[in-house]
Amino acid sequence: MPPSYSSGLRRSEHTGDDRCWPCTLVNVALVGAGSVALGAVSTPAIGVAAAVGGLTLVWLRGYLIPGTPRFAPGLVAAVPGGAALFDEPPAGENGPPDGGGSLGTENAPGDPEDLLGRLVESGVLEVDGDTVAPTAAFDERWHAEMDRLRDSTTEELARAALAVSPAAEARPIEDEWVALSPEDAGVVDETWLSRPVAIAEIAGYRAAESFLSDDETRLAAARTNRLFLDSCPDCGTPLERGTDMSCCGGHTGSGDEPSETLVCRECEARIYTFD
Repeated sequence: MPPSYSSGLRRSEHTGDDRCWPCTLVNVALVGAGSVALGAVSTPAIGVAAAVGGLTLVWLRGYLIPGTPRFAPGLVAAVPGGAALFDEPPAGENGPPDGGGSLGTENAPGDPEDLLGRLVESGVLEVDGDTVAPTAAFDERWHAEMDRLRDSTTEELARAALAVSPAAEARPIEDEWVALSPEDAGVVDETWLSRPVAIAEIAGYRAAESFLSDDETRLAAARTNRLFLDSCPDCGTPLERGTDMSCCGGHTGSGDEPSETLVCRECEARIYTFD
């Protein structure tokens, strides 16, 4: 079998499912403009050859121009409407939200230091120097609950979420999401949880019962403890660090810095966003 000369050029981290389409489009436009210019000052054949070669490299590598992730967002933002290529759509307007929802309210009760103190005092978390982690007792209960919930249908997860959250209604969506809504609220006010997040938080709430008597703090503990996960609560795949970006340049918008995230590649779900 002849050797594959493309294997050394291919960059799998920037192609396939990981391809950044905004950066790809910027490179295609630059290759097109450069090829036209080259053909004008030399011959059309050379311009065509440059276009074919450039587009092939973009396809194999994700982008051709070095440093594209750094300059592409700013370059496209200067074009009217171009910044939208690098911006995430608002949650609920163009498909499911980013998975940042929670069983409880978005804000934990009290300030973060106060919450940390309560969780440490109650035995949910422990501090060792600069390291904070779940205690062995809580972690064992938490993972046992996640194991029990993993085989649940999304409809069963919705019922379990409704039983422990302040929501008035809960419903499954396409076997991938649990939507929670307050009383008399429209779709805009719904909070969507991916299956992995729902499993982690329901299990966390149940596991905290032996440690905390306050429901609001138990919900806050369930949300906070997601950051300590190292594998997906739903499929078991090891979690990876990422950023909340639509562009591989690390921007959620043309002028914004991304937040670090914890994601499951297999479920295509964001498990936690680090503030």
